[in-house]
Order: sequence, then C-alpha cells, then structure tokens
Amino acid sequence: MLNMLDFLSTSLRLATEPESLSSSPKSQWQNPNIVLSILTIVGGDIIQRAIAQLSGHPSYITPVAFSFGWVGYTLSTALTIMCEGRIMPPVDCDCILINAKSQYSRMNRSWILGRLVRDHEKDPLKPGLTVSFYKTSTNRDSQPQGIPTSDWVYYSGIVVILVQLVIAAIPGIVSRDWSVLTVTALGTSLALLSGALPKWKAEKWSGRKSQKDSDRTVICLTRGNGYSDVIVIISEGKDQYRLEDLANARNSPVPHTIPIALMLCTAQVLLLLIVANLNDHAWLVLGISTLGILQNALAASVRRDPSASGIHLEQLGDPVSDKKVMKALQKAEEQEQYVGLSLLPIFFPGGLRADEEEWRDGTFAKYKV
Repeated sequence: MLNMLDFLSTSLRLATEPESLSSSPKSQWQNPNIVLSILTIVGGDIIQRAIAQLSGHPSYITPVAFSFGWVGYTLSTALTIMCEGRIMPPVDCDCILINAKSQYSRMNRSWILGRLVRDHEKDPLKPGLTVSFYKTSTNRDSQPQGIPTSDWVYYSGIVVILVQLVIAAIPGIVSRDWSVLTVTALGTSLALLSGALPKWKAEKWSGRKSQKDSDRTVICLTRGNGYSDVIVIISEGKDQYRLEDLANARNSPVPHTIPIALMLCTAQVLLLLIVANLNDHAWLVLGISTLGILQNALAASVRRDPSASGIHLEQLGDPVSDKKVMKALQKAEEQEQYVGLSLLPIFFPGGLRADEEEWRDGTFAKYKV
C-alpha cells in the first residue's frame, strides 16, 4: 500500500521533469512509458463505437475495457456534447427508412437502425432483391423494446475487464508494487463511468412510443437502389417505439451531462500523467491496454442480433425474393399491403414500364375500393 501511495504522490512531480522526454530508443524498449502515454490518446473513435454498441443496459454497466484512446475519446466527446449536444457516433451504415402506408422516405440517422441493416445483410451485392418481414415482439417473457439482451459480446467485455485486473495484480502479489493495478483499476473505473452516462440511452432511444393497442405501423429499411435486401418491420400495439422517430435521431438533453463529461476528461488527463511516469512494468500496462483495445474493436465491429441493441423482432415466414426486383416487390405486396408500392420509387427512380405502371395503378385502385 505504501508503494501505491508513493507512486500516486510522485506522478505529477515527475511529469514535469525533462528527462522523461529525452529517453533513448534503447531505454524505451526497456521501459516504453512515453510510447504508452502517446497510445492513450489515439483510437477514441473505436471506443465511442464500442460504447454505442454496448450501452443502454438496465444495470448501466457498459463493459468497454480500459485501453488505448480513452484520453482522446473523452476530450472529443466533451467537445461534441458542448458544441452539438450529441454523444452517439455518426451512423456508419447509410440506409433509408420508408413508411409503407404514407410512402414517405427519410435518410436514417439512428445508430441502432443502421447497425440493424448492416448486420442483417448477407450478400449486399447479389442479384435480385430479398424482402424479409418481421414484427416487433410483444411476448411478455421477452425484454421490452429498448432494453437490450446480454449476448456473448457483452459478457466478453466483463471477462476481459476481470482478466485485466488479475494480470495487473501480479506485480503487487510478487513484489508489493501496486502501481499497475492502480492504473488499471482507475482506468477501468473511468471507462465504466463514461459508459454509464444516462445520455447514451436517452439519445440511442430518442423516440416516442405508440399510445394505443390499435396502433399499427409498417416501415421498410434498405440501403437503396443497387442493394439486394429490404427489412420490413411491423409494429403493433401499445408501448412500441416509433422507428421513424428513431431514424430522425432527435437530440435528447440530459441534465449535468456536460460537467460530468468535463470531469471525466480531466480525470483521464491526470491518469495519462500517471501512465507517463511508470518507472516499472510499463510493458505490462502496454499488454493490458492491448487486450483492452482488442475487446473494444470486437465490440465496435462484430455483427450482433438486433435484440442485443434493444430491438426485439419475430420473423414472419420466409423472406420473399426474386432475381427480378419488380417481381420481388410484387411478391412483397402480396404479403403486406403498400410494402411493394412504397419501394417502387426507391428501386425504380427512373420510372416504370407500361405493364408495371398498370400493376401499380391497379393495386392502388383495389385498395381504394
């Protein structure tokens, strides 16, 4: 314990000594503390995406491990919150949401809907078109909409955090040097606090819910003309999120987010000073951080079931597909009214042939009878 207190008390003093900046390459191979401190600044975008993937759990535990990039992440996040009022990353899979009944389309700005489309695609450039039908789950035994289930990605983050702490405790057990455990425990605590900000869930699910048992909405999600997949989601009943609201990505202010973000940023900078002055076991901290960034990258990129993001769906029959896009849309129209019709402007922006216009007009006329 004395070693740990000495380590913390001397870190800031040593940070101002010029000798720490004049280390030779040979000494850096022996004790790469400067390289380690530089690495704590880069890679913030990976951390932001990892938190976006894993946040929203009812326990507020977002298992994104201590790793490189946390200083850069907290700094950029604090600036983004102050300037734009947002904390979620930009959508990394462009797609379009279409209301089947009104035929109104909009570009999706929701992270979770974009990831839903990305993770659903098997072969986005295969010929023809496949339309898959789902309904939002109303099973009382399942999680409510907006509450994610814990999958293997979520639990892998917890396992990695525990492994990091066990590895960090080795120098303390062997030589009574608790500096590595101190750095790892502080970094992990700050990471968990960053992921527990209520604004993550508020912004991730910034939409209204249906108010009546009779409410029914049918929306289509697709990356547009040139891609081979369409997801149709039917929402029925009360307390179902309006996915069109999510696609708008409304800003959801949460009190005290800015001062908390600034405090977390300041704490990460102080932790950077501690890391920069590690005299021993810097390679061990480097290894622990490498393990953490691998977990961050996995969480940020791996394909997941929609329920892991809080969208609980039940598939309705087999997908309809055809090598001819028009025939696939006609099959989709037979399964759910207005679906094929609403997708015509998306997949045929240049207009229709005479027989295709006849089918479209005849279908509209049939619904008006």
